[in-house]
Amino acid sequence: MGKLVTVSVSLLLIFGASSLWAQESGEVSPRTIEELYLEQAIDQQIIRSQARSNTREAKFLAIQGVRAMVQRGEISPDNVEMIRVVEGLATEGIGRQVRTNGAVSNNFPDVRREAVGLLGDIGGPVAQRALIRVVREDPEPMVLAEAIYGLGTIGNNDENEITANIVAVLRRQNAREMPDNNLAFASLLALEKIARASGGISDPSVVDALLDVASGNYIREVRLKAIDVIYNLRGA
Repeated sequence: MGKLVTVSVSLLLIFGASSLWAQESGEVSPRTIEELYLEQAIDQQIIRSQARSNTREAKFLAIQGVRAMVQRGEISPDNVEMIRVVEGLATEGIGRQVRTNGAVSNNFPDVRREAVGLLGDIGGPVAQRALIRVVREDPEPMVLAEAIYGLGTIGNNDENEITANIVAVLRRQNAREMPDNNLAFASLLALEKIARASGGISDPSVVDALLDVASGNYIREVRLKAIDVIYNLRGA
C-alpha cells in the first residue's frame, strides 16, 4: 500500500512540475491520451471509494463526481463499470443494507433519487435495466418518480416492458386513498415520451390506467394531464 501511495504522489509531482514549467515558459501543451486516461481512472477510483462509504455525504460526493463526468462526456451508455457504481447508489439501503443495532442505517432515499436521475441521463440498455429494478423494488415515491421519468427519457419500450412497469405503479397508486400526485405526473410524462419515441402506444392496459388517473383522487392538473396523454397516445 505504501508503494502505491509513493507512486501516486510521484506522478502528481511530475504532472505538477510539468504544468508549472509550461506556465512559466508561456507554453500550454495539450494533454496526451495517456494523461487523460490516467486522470479519468483516478477520478473513477475516487468515486468508487466514495460510493462504498456508509455516509450520506460521501455518497453525494460520488454522485457529484459522476455527474461532472457525464457532463464532460466521459461516461457513455457502454461504460458498464461506472453504471454499476451508480446502480449501487440507486439501490442503496434497498439492495445493499447496512444494519446498526438491528436497524438499516444506510437507507438514503435522497441519494437514490439523485443516482436514479444520473442513470436516466446516461441512458442505454444497462442503465435501463437498473431503472427497471428500481421501479420494481423501491418503495419511495420520490425515487420511483425519478426512475420512471428516466425510463421515459430513454424511451426504449421493447415488448412493452417499460409501459407494463409504469402501469403496475399507476395501478398501485390508483388503489390508494391518497395517491402521490408527483409520482403519477412523472408516470404520465414518461408515457408521453415513450409514445413519441415509438410512434404511439396501443396497449389497452395503459389506457385503462390513465382513465383511472383521470377519474381518481388526484389534483386537477394530474387528472387533466391524464386525459391529454390519452388523446395523444395514438397520434404521438
